[in-house]
Amino acid sequence: MIHSFSCKNFYSFQKNTTVSFVVNENAPINNGYFKSPSGARLSKVETVIGPNASGKTNLLKIVPFLKWIILDSFNINPSAPIPLQPFMFNGLKNKPTELAVEFEINGNIYLYEFVLNNNRILSEELKVKNKTKQRVTYKMFFSRHWNEENEKYNFEGKNFGLPRGFENLLRSNASVIGSASRLNHKESQEIAKYWQQVETNVIEAGWIGDHLLPSATQQLPEVFNFYSENEVLKKEAEKLLSRFDLGLEGFEIEKQKQENGFLLNIRATHLFNGQKYYLPIQYESSGTKQLFILLKTILQVLTKGGVAILDEFDVNLHPDMVLSLFDLFIQPETNPKNAQILFSTHSHLVLSKLDKYQIVLTEKNKDGSSESWRLDEMSGVRVDDNYYSKYIAGAYGAIPKIN
Repeated sequence: MIHSFSCKNFYSFQKNTTVSFVVNENAPINNGYFKSPSGARLSKVETVIGPNASGKTNLLKIVPFLKWIILDSFNINPSAPIPLQPFMFNGLKNKPTELAVEFEINGNIYLYEFVLNNNRILSEELKVKNKTKQRVTYKMFFSRHWNEENEKYNFEGKNFGLPRGFENLLRSNASVIGSASRLNHKESQEIAKYWQQVETNVIEAGWIGDHLLPSATQQLPEVFNFYSENEVLKKEAEKLLSRFDLGLEGFEIEKQKQENGFLLNIRATHLFNGQKYYLPIQYESSGTKQLFILLKTILQVLTKGGVAILDEFDVNLHPDMVLSLFDLFIQPETNPKNAQILFSTHSHLVLSKLDKYQIVLTEKNKDGSSESWRLDEMSGVRVDDNYYSKYIAGAYGAIPKIN
């Protein structure tokens, strides 16, 4: 479970920005929150709202990028640049980016911090939080810092049990965890397993459903191939789709073997006057297709107890359906493992269903830099406010300014 994450000099965010799932005792007592094994109170749901080009997608990119650098950076060519985009203005293009995430595994709270640029990881530290009644301290598991003078890393890792000579295997564009987990280092593999449970529809170029991106046309075949190999989740998807009253009874997937792989034939099953009828998937509505895609991510996370990061959550969906989908994370019956979801939306009706501790607003300042804040950080915002009507009226900012 994620406690918080932050960035500085990352895409449109020039200054330090933090998103936190941690709430205090003032947050309401309801199913939208849970107590973690460490004793922290966390939100299951957080939404990002703001006008177009305010930085919503860039804010959501932080966790997927952290997942990539922690897990998959080892897979790129040792001489390849890090696919990082700093703030492009105000002389920051050549300055390093700072990223951090606090997450919990089995009651242990980890703080993982990076300072990096396109050429290399300049600094990488992993600490574990020690919490007592008197104070909070951090125990360093490992750290590495790039030394410009001798062009090598100063590495400390005695508390992490890494193999002898591990520092000599380190690459400048790959994380310690990504490298050590491939050497069967137990603690690194445990952390890697946690990050494998982060599911997202955000990539470096933005939301993968963007019709301007080539990958948009590839989504449905990939999604249905996943369902064909995961019968349990396929049945759960069918159950939810029929519950959403789309006229769907289910869907059938036929795989035809070809020389270069498989051809998928997908038919949606409709029930009419007690008889079953089959329609090729291309005749279903955009909203139905979007549901197939969203449910793949949502069901994986609910099953494993991970984290879903979803951009443009409401595209092609009725607002009431958006509420039903995020309600899957709220209710203990559908979310027994306390999975979390962070999503962006323009379906502002969702504000009427959330607390001020679950709403993150974004907007660009006059200098063109994105800023974000959680609604409870604003003075004068009450727990019993009608957030929807006040946001629409402009009381909180983060609305389009049309001249």
